[in-house]
Amino acid sequence: MKRILLITILSSFSLMATQAAVDPNFYIYLCFGQSNMEGNAQPEAIDRQDVGTRFRMLATCNFTNPQRTVGNWYNANCPIVSPNGGLGMADYFGRTMIANLPQTHKVGVVAVAMGGSPIEMFDKDKYQQKLAENPSEWWAILAKNHYGGNPYGRLVEMGKKAQQVGVIKGILLHQGCSNCGDPNWPAMVKKIYDDLLADLNLTAADVPLFVGETERADMGGGCSYHNTVVAQVPNVIPTAYVISSEGIPGNGTDAWHFSAAGYRMFGKRYAIKALSLMGIDVEDDTQAPDNSEFEQDQKLTSLSELSGKAFVIYNENTHNAFYGSENQNLGYASLASALLKTNATICFKAEPSGSNYLLRALTPAGTEYMVFGQPGYLNSQPTTGWCSFILGLNNQNGQDVENGAVWEITYVANKGFTLRNMATGKYLQDAAPAKYDSPAYFSFYTIREKGTNGIDAPTTDRERQRGARWYSLDGRLLPAKPAQPGIYISNGKKIAIR
Repeated sequence: MKRILLITILSSFSLMATQAAVDPNFYIYLCFGQSNMEGNAQPEAIDRQDVGTRFRMLATCNFTNPQRTVGNWYNANCPIVSPNGGLGMADYFGRTMIANLPQTHKVGVVAVAMGGSPIEMFDKDKYQQKLAENPSEWWAILAKNHYGGNPYGRLVEMGKKAQQVGVIKGILLHQGCSNCGDPNWPAMVKKIYDDLLADLNLTAADVPLFVGETERADMGGGCSYHNTVVAQVPNVIPTAYVISSEGIPGNGTDAWHFSAAGYRMFGKRYAIKALSLMGIDVEDDTQAPDNSEFEQDQKLTSLSELSGKAFVIYNENTHNAFYGSENQNLGYASLASALLKTNATICFKAEPSGSNYLLRALTPAGTEYMVFGQPGYLNSQPTTGWCSFILGLNNQNGQDVENGAVWEITYVANKGFTLRNMATGKYLQDAAPAKYDSPAYFSFYTIREKGTNGIDAPTTDRERQRGARWYSLDGRLLPAKPAQPGIYISNGKKIAIR
């Protein structure tokens, strides 16, 4: 009896010691993907500066230069994913996090990634078959050499080890070029995310997923089309957030990877989103200047509000909006780009067509956008491969499908509007013809010229800050916006000043 009691007491002390070792201010992030997550850029002088002891990495494989052993913690000096990698997404994610969190906090990354890896290599039920089918692929060799042939298993194993000292706060994913355009990709990502949550005893609400876009076409990207698939992830994972690649430069030598400057920008964007979910606002200086002449005004929230209204069609997840380019085709770009006056049209007006609608294109001034002297209507053209504005509703040289200009618009509460084309029976998700079986959800906003007063016009965070009151974290009212670096409270939000 005494022996049993002694064992029980010792076990209790052991459990208490383990629990005490967990630092609630040590934020752990799991990272996985292919080469952009592994790190593809050669570090430059600025990237070789010592990150200090607050940004840590858990080695998920053995390194020779620098010398690192799997399962041990190290300062997160580049390279931090594998000995084959360079500067990547996780580097400036962690650096930005510690720069904006209190000095009492640390950030750790647990990263598993292989250049060229398909997403199936992180599915615990599919990786063995994938390896068997592709034994000589570079990513298969990396998986065997670095992760014992089981990348998912190594991520979970190291995740559990990380939980002994810190708290997992999120998951970063950058993958897609090896599954470019695969409509099943969001569902595969969801399975991996759900498996990680279950195997590590995590809750989705506490561990969001951050998914990065592939390189944009205007930056030289060869798989920009996959971003239409990435945009669907929040539809299947409510706790997922898309990190935009807009304006992030490629390396100029291939169509898949970013430059060192691009990885700095992208890593920072991941961090800015993660910090914002903690109530810490960090100004995003990676975005191009907003030179648009128009801005959002009122958000429409029902079909009944469409009557007589001119609106912009905007995707809250991808931050893109539709517009009409000068060559009559439909464009799809960032809201700031779509709202430029140089674009031929930026607005739409829904006109009833039976129980459905025609979408008439409007100019920035709200007048009809004329196509060779006739009103233009948005038309889905599956045979020609693009959406464009047709000349009225006539059949122009056999190119326009009249029924392709008829749209079923449905409003779903708390999600937005869907657009289904009556000719194809498919949904519109991007500037390509409506061809998707599942919908994307769009917000319809009226717009106004910048500098004008609209009724119930939203006030931006930046406008509020100009006349805002600032408080220290202990609640003291400050005489003005603080100049010293730190975390402060303004308009009910934590804001980091560096």
